[in-house]
Amino acid sequence: MKKHRLFVCLLTLLFGRVNNIISQEWETVYYNDPDVSWCYYNEAIELSNGNILVTSISQPRNMNNDPQYHFYHSMQPLLSLFSPDGDEIYRNEYDYFKPGLSILTYPYLFEKNGEMYFLTAYNPDHDINSKNYFKNQDNIPTESIIGLYKLDEMLNIAESYEHSYPIDTFERRDEDWYYYLNLYCGYIYIYSAFEEDGHITGSYIKNESRRYTGYDDYNDSVFFFKMDFDGNFLVRKGYEIDTVCGYAPGGVLRQQMIKNDDGYVVYYRGCEQDTHGTVEYYDNEFNYVTTRYLIMPDDATWQDDRLNHHCVMRSNRNTTYVSTASRDTQIQNGYKDIRLYEFDDDLNNSTEILPILNYIERKTPNHEYPWYRSMDMTKNGDIYFTYTLNCGIGESSDSWIMIERLNSDFDTISTFFYDEVDIFNKSTCITTTKDDGLLLCSYSFYLTDRDYVWSRVSKFPASTFVSIEEAHAHNLKVAVAYPNPGGDVLNIRTGLRNATLHVYDMQGRKIHQQKITDEVTSIDASKWSSGTYVWKLTINNEQLTIEEGKWVK
Repeated sequence: MKKHRLFVCLLTLLFGRVNNIISQEWETVYYNDPDVSWCYYNEAIELSNGNILVTSISQPRNMNNDPQYHFYHSMQPLLSLFSPDGDEIYRNEYDYFKPGLSILTYPYLFEKNGEMYFLTAYNPDHDINSKNYFKNQDNIPTESIIGLYKLDEMLNIAESYEHSYPIDTFERRDEDWYYYLNLYCGYIYIYSAFEEDGHITGSYIKNESRRYTGYDDYNDSVFFFKMDFDGNFLVRKGYEIDTVCGYAPGGVLRQQMIKNDDGYVVYYRGCEQDTHGTVEYYDNEFNYVTTRYLIMPDDATWQDDRLNHHCVMRSNRNTTYVSTASRDTQIQNGYKDIRLYEFDDDLNNSTEILPILNYIERKTPNHEYPWYRSMDMTKNGDIYFTYTLNCGIGESSDSWIMIERLNSDFDTISTFFYDEVDIFNKSTCITTTKDDGLLLCSYSFYLTDRDYVWSRVSKFPASTFVSIEEAHAHNLKVAVAYPNPGGDVLNIRTGLRNATLHVYDMQGRKIHQQKITDEVTSIDASKWSSGTYVWKLTINNEQLTIEEGKWVK
């Protein structure tokens, strides 16, 4: 059933005593060189010694300076190691370079017996805009590599374990190929990978080059594996799959595969007509068992009528959480809301369509663009759920990262916003820390200068999400005003209830006041003069201001 959003206003959130901020909570920023490359922090793990290992990419800019070419691909791994206090101990973006090869997805990070590892796939590099493009012309690569790499304490490769596979390197060299570059040629990418019982369990997909412009003219194979930390495959089994079930790496948000009591469950986009997702079951040795399907509620209009840009996570009550986005082609930017589902995917449930146990949606006005979801779970089953609401892609207007803490029934414990004026913000990944705090990876750029990009790793204590004062200390807000700059409508988005909104002009005159009762409050500003206004949210009979900001019409 559809579950309505519940806002829980904790006493500690408003009136409780706030503890001092622990010194180890921090945010670190890496500024990209606009003339050389981009770096996106995309995943962070907390090591047993308290250090934080972060994976990213080193991505060359468009070397030809030609707008018809796409610079998204030709990527190399980049790793950073931070102390528990947020100081960068080591950074390495050179030891992992392989001439003529590049990666398409971020490496997966692991720790075993105090040692650091990363798992990735290298593919022949077809990006003619990159300095890396087939550098070794005398020995052009024709194979892809799946590699597990053990790191020393300075992030150099101490040991490497690689498996090579012949790959189709056909180059069509038409206009579409020039734009999509590596995505139109054969490649391998890791679909999911996680540690299980002292080894790595995962899957990877192998694609052939696309001969034509369509997406359905080439075959995919999916391989499931168990690998020890010496890089040996303990189990490996492959299946040919329908292209429609597969993904380009850009459509993947890390984990699409979970472990349950009976084996493994893998979530793909829909392969059958009138379904939104395909769910395949395998036993503990990756023998195929059965296939079931997802059908979303009637009011959801899904991108390509299929599951896409999704990630999955096993709950602590034998169910699976799936986050994804819905799409409405009538809206300018396409996406209209993001959703979090709970499915009953127990193998003993004999229904062909997976039952929806619960779901929430985060609807947005037409000009917003919900993007990039991520989730993780605390020890007691609470869920951290982050996503980005953007006006700043299609318009020169602000965006913000939503950070929610939900209980296992999807009731809201707290909602905060990571918001900065005139800046585009995007959440790329979150990880729950050992003390149930949060590691947030994100990147930003100025709306007025999109070549100026920076990446961040932010570490929040669990108390951040139950205390407004501490949330403010970590640059989080409880309300935002948008679009900013705006026009005839001022929207205030907040998780608070029974607060009062006040709007003042620059002479300090109050021009509007009303109670906050909904997630989004829209104010008619059509009769206001152009200029800058100050808005405030108050509580406690309007005696205490808990959020304020400026809005420009």
